[in-house]
Amino acid sequence: MPGMENRFREVSRDVPIPSPWNLSTYLDAVAEHRGRTITLQPVDTALLAGTGCGTGSGLWIAKRDSDIIVYGADTTEWHAEHIIVHELGHMLLGHGPESATETSAPTPRPLSAIAELLPSISPESIAYVLGRSDYESARERDAETFADLVMLAAMRPQRRDSLLHRTFFRDRRR
Repeated sequence: MPGMENRFREVSRDVPIPSPWNLSTYLDAVAEHRGRTITLQPVDTALLAGTGCGTGSGLWIAKRDSDIIVYGADTTEWHAEHIIVHELGHMLLGHGPESATETSAPTPRPLSAIAELLPSISPESIAYVLGRSDYESARERDAETFADLVMLAAMRPQRRDSLLHRTFFRDRRR
């Protein structure tokens, strides 16, 4: 966990968590940081079951020049935000398809056919999504921990910046 805490601090410096919390603001900041638009696509959770997305609650699809986060629409607002932030964690922690394979093997024929049907989604992303099978991996644990840490930070009350606090605690705020 100490390694993930350090990584979380690094990522949070690059893409600060808005205070007060606002998912749209955070999505915009992540998109700007990555130089790629992010689209949210709520769907019936039953449609996600069996798609290779763990519990069937969320999925990140990396297109050639943008990203889509698909998540279950039939859940609470807090849970939907957690799912979305989990997928953002994959993005910010570098868990894309480019790091999922060490060598660039040729795209198998069935995936080539899918890539022809979905030209805006890279063949690597299609292979990554359809080939996922290990949901207890370090990547999933890291993305889940990232989402937990973001949501905890989001729930913290805003810090009041009083003269007393600035005078006596200025060194701690760095």
